[in-house]
Amino acid sequence: MILRGLPRFRAQTSWSRVASRTSRRARVGTAPVATSRWFESMCFAAGLGMAGMAGSSRLSCEDPKMRRVNVARAADFADGDLRQVRIVGTMDGAGDGAIMLAFIDGQFYATGASCSHYSAPLAEGVAAKDKMHVVCPWHNAAFDIRTGQPVRGSGLEAIPTYQVSVEDGNVIVQVPYVMDDFVAPAMSQRDPADERVFVVLGGGAAGVAAADALRQEGYKGRILLITEEKHLPYDRPVLSKNLGKAYDPASLSLRDEAYFKKHEIEVKCAARVKKLDAGQKTVHLEGEVLKYDAALVATGAKPRPLPINGFDLPGVLALRTPEDAQQIAAACQPGKKVAVLGSSFIGMELASTLRRRGCDVVVLGMEQVPFERVLGNRLGEALKAFFETKGVKFFGGKTALEIKKSGSSLQAVLQSGEVISCDSIVVGVGVIPNAKFVQGAEKAPDGSLVTDQFLKVSGVEDLFAAGDVASYPDTCGDRAGLMRVEHWDVATSQGRFAAKNMVGKQERFDQTPFFWTSLFGKNLRYVGHCKEFDELLVDGDLQKLNFVAYYCQKNEVKAVATMSRDPVAVVVGELMRMGKMPSVADLKSGKASTAGLAAQLKQSC
Repeated sequence: MILRGLPRFRAQTSWSRVASRTSRRARVGTAPVATSRWFESMCFAAGLGMAGMAGSSRLSCEDPKMRRVNVARAADFADGDLRQVRIVGTMDGAGDGAIMLAFIDGQFYATGASCSHYSAPLAEGVAAKDKMHVVCPWHNAAFDIRTGQPVRGSGLEAIPTYQVSVEDGNVIVQVPYVMDDFVAPAMSQRDPADERVFVVLGGGAAGVAAADALRQEGYKGRILLITEEKHLPYDRPVLSKNLGKAYDPASLSLRDEAYFKKHEIEVKCAARVKKLDAGQKTVHLEGEVLKYDAALVATGAKPRPLPINGFDLPGVLALRTPEDAQQIAAACQPGKKVAVLGSSFIGMELASTLRRRGCDVVVLGMEQVPFERVLGNRLGEALKAFFETKGVKFFGGKTALEIKKSGSSLQAVLQSGEVISCDSIVVGVGVIPNAKFVQGAEKAPDGSLVTDQFLKVSGVEDLFAAGDVASYPDTCGDRAGLMRVEHWDVATSQGRFAAKNMVGKQERFDQTPFFWTSLFGKNLRYVGHCKEFDELLVDGDLQKLNFVAYYCQKNEVKAVATMSRDPVAVVVGELMRMGKMPSVADLKSGKASTAGLAAQLKQSC
């Protein structure tokens, strides 16, 4: 018998920014097809539930919102397994989709299949069982398997969760008739009776993540997010990889105006903070002084100016804002000759982007090879060769002493006496923490704010710091020292952790630093924090850009760089966080291997 005329119901619509940039439909790959037990679905509970809850409540057979799907045999799963399962649509109008099924400590959990950042398949990531998180294989974002809430990194939207039961050895999942890839995170609403004022300074990754997390953690007081830029918080790392996006800043927005209004997060754009007085707990703007109960400094960093004559000439450009990117795009048209000063991540990302735009690109670096300070000479040589195959010229060990104007061209006069003529010069020589306006707080020699392990600014009440502006206790083994990490992933996670501690929690920031970059479409991932190393172990082929590189010091792996080897970097990040990374001796002897790291993580949790 075929039943017709059944109504269709749509699950809660996400506030996701991802919808404008990636497909809303989950990637289903080649996972096994799950058969629908549609008639039985008419007899079971409606509404999304907490993943992992066994059993279900039987309701009237007239409620068609949910359907029960037999997705797997329970015996096929080992502890810590993640599996993506395709959900097939039915003739009665149920849509198709995909779920991730996880088996943790004897319990099944079902969630959405895709990361809400760039829709990576979560089943290809790892389960951090000690925290009940699933970690995205591409960019290290993490979600709570039980609730779907984003808990770390770049995924701002939640993933849906579904009720699971095991019946006669079969894993049964209840899914809605229309499946959404992402859902809005659970957030509290403003209570006018709560007179507290929390101020977030900075509209970057850390700032917007903190504002989100405050509401997600149940804070009901006033939130004021203040940014010097005229734009709503946006996805800044895209700018160095796609200059064209700068002409439509709204397409980069992390959250839109409607979102902030809905959750009563006040955003003050184009507002310059003259002073933050940590002792008086006040923020001084132009013509206004704000008293706060707690504040977060997440103002990031500014491009380091060149300390040479001519750095301020027209045509000498640096990248920070969409307006900067627009200037670079306008000046660096196809056929133009561009000199990039700086051979670390921003400089090389820009070199890749400009070359793909059709520019004739020359890179001048103080280092002999690109990325030498972070990645070392061997990997730097391989990346240099790769860039040269793309037509980028690299001059290592070269510093500019002066920039001159010569007719319509610019000339970079090098320390060696050489002169490089070009149409434009793009500068990417590092950044300076933007904390000069903070008074009454301890600062590191580089001007950043010194925090404790909870991201609270040292010696100051109710003041926190996150992102590029924060120097915090080393989480990578050198416990006596401080570290400051200029990575988007760390900034976003620190914003969340700081928000939790602003509302009274005591959660230590223990995340292993994680960074990624895209160079001519090739993705490089780096996890850990290594100031110096005495040995480099390579599994794979550096020249083919298919490798795992272990940066070692005194029998300890301090950092790992990978290309074409996902999800090794996120596995390493979790092992490092737990202090379970294999020793150098074990890697050399074969007792431990790259191929066995994921299995070791399952055993370690």
